[in-house]
Amino acid sequence: MRRPDDLMALHRRSIAAALHRTVRVLMPGTPRHAGSLPVDAATEKPLLLRERLRTALTPQRLILSSASQRENRFQHAVRARMGVLPHFFDTIAAAPGLTEQLWQHTRGAYLDNPLPTLFKERLFVHLSRFCEVRYCIVRHAGFLLGKGYPAGDASAVTHTVEQVIALVNRPVPNAARLEVSLARLEAHMKPVPIPAPGTSDEEDLFDALTIIFLVPARSAQARAAVRRAVGDGHFEYMSALLAFIRTAHYWTETHPDLTYETDMIKLMAQRQDLARVLLDTADAEWLHTGDALRETLTGQLQVLNTELQHRTRNLLSVIQVIFERTRSKHTVLDDFADIFASRLHAISRVQTHLSRLVRGDKVTFDGLLRAELAAHAVSHQQITLDGPDGVRLRSSTLQTFALAIHELAVNAVKYGALSCSTAHLTVRWNVEHTDDPSPMLHVHWQETGVTLPSLSDTSQPGYGRELIEHALVYQLKAKTHYELTPDGVCCSIAVPILTCPT
Repeated sequence: MRRPDDLMALHRRSIAAALHRTVRVLMPGTPRHAGSLPVDAATEKPLLLRERLRTALTPQRLILSSASQRENRFQHAVRARMGVLPHFFDTIAAAPGLTEQLWQHTRGAYLDNPLPTLFKERLFVHLSRFCEVRYCIVRHAGFLLGKGYPAGDASAVTHTVEQVIALVNRPVPNAARLEVSLARLEAHMKPVPIPAPGTSDEEDLFDALTIIFLVPARSAQARAAVRRAVGDGHFEYMSALLAFIRTAHYWTETHPDLTYETDMIKLMAQRQDLARVLLDTADAEWLHTGDALRETLTGQLQVLNTELQHRTRNLLSVIQVIFERTRSKHTVLDDFADIFASRLHAISRVQTHLSRLVRGDKVTFDGLLRAELAAHAVSHQQITLDGPDGVRLRSSTLQTFALAIHELAVNAVKYGALSCSTAHLTVRWNVEHTDDPSPMLHVHWQETGVTLPSLSDTSQPGYGRELIEHALVYQLKAKTHYELTPDGVCCSIAVPILTCPT
């Protein structure tokens, strides 16, 4: 049995050996064998070693402290702005600073985006239905419900659970509904403010933005409709918001281990009806299978195809009428050929305008009028045009109305104000809003300085006058007045146009 003194000596040697190994790491050049340490290594060396350890570890402690403070500042900024600290912004140890960059994107495209607060948050919730990972829809529904700040706005009015459920349960637009929504957006005469939550105007925008978000490559008409309704600036801000929502969805889909925050877990436990709609992935599955989406887009094509067939039949009927009327009034072959060809060219210009509708462009009265006058190469010095730009015409009435404008222009070039340099043509137009569902476009065509033929030569009304006084009234429900004054033709046309929402 070893004596206590021997055990104590052995213990001191063990301590010295352990210290020596540590000292060799911190103090290169220390002798290799523990036996070469001074006798007082077990007493003096610990003092030196303790100081070295403190010095060596201090920078690391500072680094950890600095990183912790920086993380705390970042988390504090997120919580202060959003009212909660979403797990979406959990720090990623493997990529320091990346979450902070994601926060900058969040602020630019979402939080500081000048679109109205509730519009941004409601759109975020609506589009998050199509993400299979349910984190985004749960978190942003929470913002609407007062679990945090909607779009980072602490003063925003919050929603009830029932309002959120109604928002999430909005039907995805089918072809017929989408066609109506786009038509209403396209009918705006000028950009309007972003609509209030829960209104039909907001629904129209959400329908169009859904198509832009889900199938951007096939959304030309939807993009054009949104631009017309809200203006170029708001459209760009909406595009930025859509891009961020897509980023958020992709981030959660590539990080499916993100957990819901405690506030929403408790709320969904209390409100099973809310939990059911938020956690239901039916819309996301609908998107990924693509069947319903294809049906919506195919439905649009079917609508366009039906419209094309209708227009083709209508076009053939119009050509047949033009042929018969031209033949009845022009028995000389050369005259008939020239006039008939001129009217066919007018029909061709109308078809060019109609084809623009498929791309979501606008067909306006001023565009139609200027194109018709340009086709006759008339002098602009003899013409005064006065009226608002961008007055949209109904596609169903465009063909007949354009023919009427063509007949007025042809008559002016051959016999009226555009046939001599001393005469003048003035065309004025304005839009009247009445109690009727559709506003009226009033067009006043006035020729001055014209020497007209004798009345006996013009006693039989021509095709153009018959078109204006009878066809426009019957087909377009227009109100017309046509008069041959001593100074030239004076014609007034009032025709219904597309509804302009207020």
